[in-house]
Amino acid sequence: MVFASHAFIVFLSVTLCVYAITASRWPAFSPYLLIAASLFFYGFWSVSHLVLFLASICANYLAGQAIRTRIGRPEGKLILVLGLSANIALIGYYKYAIFLLATASSVTGLNTPVLDIIMPIGISFFTFQQIAFLVDTWRGKVVGHSFRDYVFFVSFFPQLIAGPIVSQSDLFPQTIGRSDWRLKPEQLVVGISLFAVGLFKKTVIIDPFVPYIDAIYQTAAAGQPVATADAWLAAFGYSFQIYFDFSAYSDMAIGLAFMFGIRLPINFYSPYKAVDIRDFWRRWHMTLSRFLRDYLYIPFGGSRRGLAHTVMAVIVTMTIGGLWHGAGWTFILWGLVHGLFLGHLRQRRTGVADATWQATPLGHALSVAVTFLAVTLAWVYFRSPDVATAHRMFAAMAGLTDASYQHLLGRGLIPLIPLWLFIVMVLPNTTEMFRRARPYLAIREHLGSLPTGPFDRLMLFRQNWRWAIGSGLVLATAWFALSNLTPFIYFQF
Repeated sequence: MVFASHAFIVFLSVTLCVYAITASRWPAFSPYLLIAASLFFYGFWSVSHLVLFLASICANYLAGQAIRTRIGRPEGKLILVLGLSANIALIGYYKYAIFLLATASSVTGLNTPVLDIIMPIGISFFTFQQIAFLVDTWRGKVVGHSFRDYVFFVSFFPQLIAGPIVSQSDLFPQTIGRSDWRLKPEQLVVGISLFAVGLFKKTVIIDPFVPYIDAIYQTAAAGQPVATADAWLAAFGYSFQIYFDFSAYSDMAIGLAFMFGIRLPINFYSPYKAVDIRDFWRRWHMTLSRFLRDYLYIPFGGSRRGLAHTVMAVIVTMTIGGLWHGAGWTFILWGLVHGLFLGHLRQRRTGVADATWQATPLGHALSVAVTFLAVTLAWVYFRSPDVATAHRMFAAMAGLTDASYQHLLGRGLIPLIPLWLFIVMVLPNTTEMFRRARPYLAIREHLGSLPTGPFDRLMLFRQNWRWAIGSGLVLATAWFALSNLTPFIYFQF
């Protein structure tokens, strides 16, 4: 039951109706209803995985309670280590066991057992969320909370499957001690409008054109030659595919949560407008960047031990971040490439400031273009099913193949890429469009100056008839386009 499905729309409608009645008559039961709806949502995928999910919640809650009463003591640290180890073992078995055995078999030449493991949906997200919770508890950052508060924090369905990776400091202040759980019309309107915009991105702007991209990558995966133009079209096409796909999910998640009066952290802020790779990671999957910084990079030493150590910490952190996305060498290489980009940026910026150059119109435009190109090239590893396919794509992009130009597989992408580029680079993003309503939590104090152009004024959300009609038309169009869609890319992680 993905967000972009008829089944989910029905589930959401029923949940909102029942919740509205419950919140108005028995407000104390409202959070329990949302927990029940969230568990039903997760169990819809697999009942056995629901049992595993509940066991994980209970175990981490008990570990957190035990750590809270033993902060700074050896037994508390032991419980923390055991809790972290259990979470890593859980995700290691379900997500990486097959990959590790296959790698061991290819290296040693030995036959390894064939495992039939189905990965629980969202395991990377709820595991990282609970790892952060245990570490925050040990650091003394977690306030007193009930079991209900904790279950709500982990299971709340808008963020359960593909993020954002919510911190306890994001959600606990909004739920602990909350007495007014009623639906508020203004929040419902904003939430539905945001959800509609996200659904439209997924169903209309990008998904109908994914087959063009897939056809080119499938050709490369089959070992057949790919035309240079096709390779570049597929590379840029996938760059926009994952952009709109993740942007759509982020909008829908924030909109869904705000319908119930909950603000989730911003997870996506025009990443292709970034002026360098560091700026990209301040805008792309922002909660994952926060996790990698707070729970990997800083514990590794961060920037406190000199330039060489800083560069190595960045590379290791980003490589682990790549592995978090998927069990495969392509994801590891994607993370490594970003780590090398960031490490090079750290090294080059020692004693040298780029701010003056980037502040000029030409410098800013070139910085954005170079960063976008670098990110697009790295996405080739991310999209490819194996390293050999990625290298065939790179060879084709370099013109090292003799494929015919007579029948371009990506011909349909040619008029779309300029349109997508205009949407991404010129139009305001949804955070800017809905800034008056503030349906989100800002995890950065400064996200850049607010736009003041004509498109910003035209697209700024207002609770009026124009927006009501527009949102209705967008939602209706997306509803009728809900067929033969590809799953959200981040659902597989």
